[in-house]
Amino acid sequence: MNSKDITPRNDKGERHGSWERYHSNGQLYSKGNYINGKQHGSWEYYWYSGKLMSKGNFVDGKPHGYWEEYDYNGQLKEKIYYI
Repeated sequence: MNSKDITPRNDKGERHGSWERYHSNGQLYSKGNYINGKQHGSWEYYWYSGKLMSKGNFVDGKPHGYWEEYDYNGQLKEKIYYI
């Protein structure tokens, strides 16, 4: 990761709103939302190459529901269900 992160914060200094982080090569690493410092809603993570690595949802900072993980070539590797 590098300092080219988009970092909105609330009045308490907690992460809040849409966030994106980037690999050092400029490719997107992750994108999703925070609510009062906790990951919430849909998130996606990407390999250094820019291909999708995983995607799923967070509720109150914890993985929730189905998450999909992909190999470096973009092929679905597994689905995991979080309660």
